[in-house]
Amino acid sequence: MAVDNGPDPDAARRDAALRRHGLHEAADPELDAIAAKIAQQIAVIAEIPYLPSAMLNWRTADHQFFGGLHVATGGLDGATADDIPRYMDLEDGWCPKVVRRKLAYPLDDVRDSSRWAGNPVTNALGIRAYLGAPVFDPDDPSLVLGSVCAVDTVERRWGPEGLTLIKNVSLEVTAYLNRR
Repeated sequence: MAVDNGPDPDAARRDAALRRHGLHEAADPELDAIAAKIAQQIAVIAEIPYLPSAMLNWRTADHQFFGGLHVATGGLDGATADDIPRYMDLEDGWCPKVVRRKLAYPLDDVRDSSRWAGNPVTNALGIRAYLGAPVFDPDDPSLVLGSVCAVDTVERRWGPEGLTLIKNVSLEVTAYLNRR
């Protein structure tokens, strides 16, 4: 299901920046640790007794790539991190919307909109809630490299605390990239 059809004017610049930063196609244990930290922070603000799944998702010219990944134990229809491919089609999921908008995007229940209810990620992994924010290139603040997000298999009211948290995490990831 195409989320935002049309040409991506930043695709070539983004792809070059991801390569320059070494983020294009390599899983990174440090980014996996950041994803786990995001899950921990989300669990606290959402007051849930488990860690949801979280990702650092880079949008290359050809696909989306999870450079950082934390999968909740039993959280995505019983899948583990080893079961989840680190690649996704360019328009699957909700991160493409975050990248195009260059804004954070909370979805308390992805099934509330017919636009999202049939999304392949909704059906394949049982995702019901999404919270994401753009990650900007530290060398070019107008360029979004990808997104940082958390997902859950139950509806979740993220509230202002969740939105503030994911925006702050995106700033931390940009600062981390600047120190690499």
